[in-house]
Amino acid sequence: MKDQSRSDVENYPLLEQCFEADEEGTEKRTLNYSFRQPSPSWVVCVFTIYELIFGVLVVPEFNATFALICHQRYSPIQGDRPRTDLSTELEQCFANTHAQSDLSQFLIYAQVTAGLLGAFSTPILGSLSDRVGRKPILACTVIGPLLYEILMVIVLRHPDSIDMHWLLVGYAMEGLSGTMIAASSTSQTYITDLTQPSARARWFSYLQASFSFAAAVGPLIASSLLTMPNPFQPIYWLAIGSHLSLLVIILFALPESRNPDSSGRPDPDRVALEQPPGESYARVFLTSLKSLWGSKGFRNKNMIILAGVDMIIFGNMIGLPSLQLAYPAFLFKWQPTTQSFFMSISYSWSVFVLVILFPPIMAWFRRRNRGEGVPNLSAASNSGELGAIQLNLVLQMIGYMGIALSRAPSHFVVSSFLVASTISINPLLTSCLTAHVPDYQLGQLLGVLSFLHAIARIVIPALLNATYSMTIGIFPAPLFVLLSIVIGGLSFASIYIDKNTL
Repeated sequence: MKDQSRSDVENYPLLEQCFEADEEGTEKRTLNYSFRQPSPSWVVCVFTIYELIFGVLVVPEFNATFALICHQRYSPIQGDRPRTDLSTELEQCFANTHAQSDLSQFLIYAQVTAGLLGAFSTPILGSLSDRVGRKPILACTVIGPLLYEILMVIVLRHPDSIDMHWLLVGYAMEGLSGTMIAASSTSQTYITDLTQPSARARWFSYLQASFSFAAAVGPLIASSLLTMPNPFQPIYWLAIGSHLSLLVIILFALPESRNPDSSGRPDPDRVALEQPPGESYARVFLTSLKSLWGSKGFRNKNMIILAGVDMIIFGNMIGLPSLQLAYPAFLFKWQPTTQSFFMSISYSWSVFVLVILFPPIMAWFRRRNRGEGVPNLSAASNSGELGAIQLNLVLQMIGYMGIALSRAPSHFVVSSFLVASTISINPLLTSCLTAHVPDYQLGQLLGVLSFLHAIARIVIPALLNATYSMTIGIFPAPLFVLLSIVIGGLSFASIYIDKNTL
């Protein structure tokens, strides 16, 4: 009798009242669409600009930091003349192993500072977005990088009088603003406010495509900017202007996706969600963390498995690119130009998969289900999302094993492209997780995912780099063999997800 009751419950749509209201509201917005009405297209455009600025700054930021280290620690003083052409000094410092070591140490400090503060702030920002709306949180994620860039310009203008360790203050401000992780989760929440569950994976894939597009195009733009004499200050002034323009767009052009006053709605169990007056941020933080296991009964298992898979996949996405460049440089003696070309082509392939291949494949699943008369209980159970996640995990496992066994550049490229083809797993995981919570708790859930991403941003790249450094003197392939085993374990764990409760 108990099993029969559970079976009946699982045949009903997840959070029926909430999603029916959302679907009804979405259809009304579609019929009465106007330019000033909220739409997922708005936030995709904003997020693409946000990511593109970061993509352009990746190479200049690395070189500007290295140039400051070279200038302040290893540059000979020539009289009292201030040395302002940092790019010239940088060229003379490339082969300095001590400078390379100092750079690695500083980057570790920077990532830990931004990552730890981001891990604290992102759940709070996600929870606040349910109360104050999505626009203020998106604006906050722009302010942090803007303040860092202003500080970088000040240090670049006065490299002889301001120690570069003041840049850690900029990384701290960026971390407190939520960094790129909070911008991504808030954009996903914006989309979730406006879309039906079955359409979310497609829109999330467009956000992921923005990241890949920025990673492919940004270095190409940066390479042309770096040809200017003493280029670092002009590049950062350009970044400041771009972030100010983006902030104006968010504050004055981007429509709000939800009514902030709706935060006091009761949940299905008639428990008020409104934050009591005077509740501390620490309590908000802990309350947000409970959203992963706050669902009742058999959905908890699903959410924990999906969140664990999402955390590991995200950590790999952040930590692996540099190692995927170091590995062929060690094995095949690839030069920087070859590495840059490979990175651009690889991310371009990811954009093609996310924008061209992924949406029609998922649309085909939905048409097939409608033709078979399957009710649209959820995005994951009837549009093939869970199966797509499992397929992507298997392809990743094969791809990493192929990289480990590669003995020729062509084998390495094919295996890497196989891994790049699984980029759609990130939006699929987020779509499945959002199917478990009502719309007025989406900010909380995605804030917790941002917290997990911030932890993964620190821990997983450190583990990957430690493994690579310990095995590179013997043979570097064990890293990718280990990754293949870990992804195989995630694939096995995904079998225990009950798709009827998604």
